[in-house]
Amino acid sequence: MEFEIDQARFLSALALAQTVADKRATMPVLANVLLRANGEGNVVCSATDMMISLTETISADVKASGSLTVGVRHLHGVIKTLPGGDLSFKGLDNHWAQIIAGKSQFKLMGMPEGDFPELPDPARSAKGKKPVEFATITGHVLSDLIQKTEFSVSTDEARINLNGVLLESDGTTATMVSTDGHRLTKYSRPMEGLVLDKGIIIPRKGMMEIRRVLDRIPGEVEVGVGDQHLFLRAGELLLSVKLNNVVFPPYKQVIPAEHKREVLVGRQELLGALRRAEVMAPEKTATVRLRLSVGMLELTADNPDLGVAHHELAVELTGEPLEAGFNARYLMHALEVMDGEDVRLQFQNELDPCVIKPGDETDFLGVVMPMRI
Repeated sequence: MEFEIDQARFLSALALAQTVADKRATMPVLANVLLRANGEGNVVCSATDMMISLTETISADVKASGSLTVGVRHLHGVIKTLPGGDLSFKGLDNHWAQIIAGKSQFKLMGMPEGDFPELPDPARSAKGKKPVEFATITGHVLSDLIQKTEFSVSTDEARINLNGVLLESDGTTATMVSTDGHRLTKYSRPMEGLVLDKGIIIPRKGMMEIRRVLDRIPGEVEVGVGDQHLFLRAGELLLSVKLNNVVFPPYKQVIPAEHKREVLVGRQELLGALRRAEVMAPEKTATVRLRLSVGMLELTADNPDLGVAHHELAVELTGEPLEAGFNARYLMHALEVMDGEDVRLQFQNELDPCVIKPGDETDFLGVVMPMRI
């Protein structure tokens, strides 16, 4: 194989490919990118870790067709150092690759294409199944749904049913829900086109890759869901994410149906007070005490090893006074992704969850479980 290609365009494709490739290299070839040069003047770049797969087609001056896999981290590092403009890529004997740009020349050891796994293909139907159907959606809406819910996805690999975000969509409204067992986030946005018969669970790494693709590609994208994969297609790029085949917790049961107390407070004011209190809070639990009284919210962080932080905020309280403990970081994470100037904190009793909503009651909702103080 041999081709000439624009350095910037090649680098952009490799940058995405290296985030997908398996850095732990459970199979050596999974740390590689598969390059296929065809007679149509294109180079197809593919990478996978067996859970997420990415294929991108880029234009090139193909002088000889062929294929080769090369370690994507080192190839990206080489291409990144080269000046802009065209570079030459050539496959040599014994699966070596040669890159030439100006007076610079590199040789990298590769592997044969046959070692690279077959990637999911939405056009190739499973036995008894139709090919995947795609719906056109607005990309930034999906990106916003992920950005406002990804922070509360569990990082505990033993809890696989919490290691992803639940996506539900009826063709008009899309809703994402995430929880790690200590907090829950639910966010809905209008989104035309995508209809899901049931909710799907997108794993945490898959969410991150979807956001990377959407951040690079403005405008509309196509989304399709098969039995095991979610496919995202944008122009010459195709991303597939293997879905978590587990049952998501019944999240509606976690959200309190009513509350006895509600506080309306400025979002930035509360966020600033929590940040100051968190500095003094115990490192592992980040516990802060919230004391509600008429017209005032007091935040106290008491750390035997450091000292005490105390902050007072003017608020509007509906209901009786209350004193309860919460993880400051969990409250902060929810406040940081919210929009608007004011937030509502809703409480039932001292040992019940805190519900966080925007002041205008839009479609964001956070639930944080209490801590004993």
